[in-house]
Amino acid sequence: MTCKKNELYEAYHKLLKLDAALHEHETCQCQAEDVTSKQKYYLKIIDKNYRVTFSQLAQETQNSKPTITELISKFISMGCVYRERSPEDGRVYYIYLTQKGKLIARSEERTQIQVIERIKNSLNDDELDQLITLLNKIL
Repeated sequence: MTCKKNELYEAYHKLLKLDAALHEHETCQCQAEDVTSKQKYYLKIIDKNYRVTFSQLAQETQNSKPTITELISKFISMGCVYRERSPEDGRVYYIYLTQKGKLIARSEERTQIQVIERIKNSLNDDELDQLITLLNKIL
């Protein structure tokens, strides 16, 4: 049993290394080397909501408005977001992602798609069905 456990560990470790390598490549591609995982999380929230106000972002992330203001200022200086005044209410600003911000926000999803494509291209249909069944059983 120990032998199988080691084989499973090695296979799983290889999968993690593949994911890490693809993620690192994706991070370099979108020039996000200095972006923390928490910052990526905030960018994903902005991306998901398309146009979001400072108040909405503060509420969704459970942060204060001053914290969000500081975060958005940093994102603006990084070239990840821009803000526009609401035409309906001049006191309100909407936050939008730049192209760079979109690339960073979606980098994790692109990495996952690459891993899935690699798995799909490495297995025949029966093996793929079996893998799906086994993963569903585990999870």
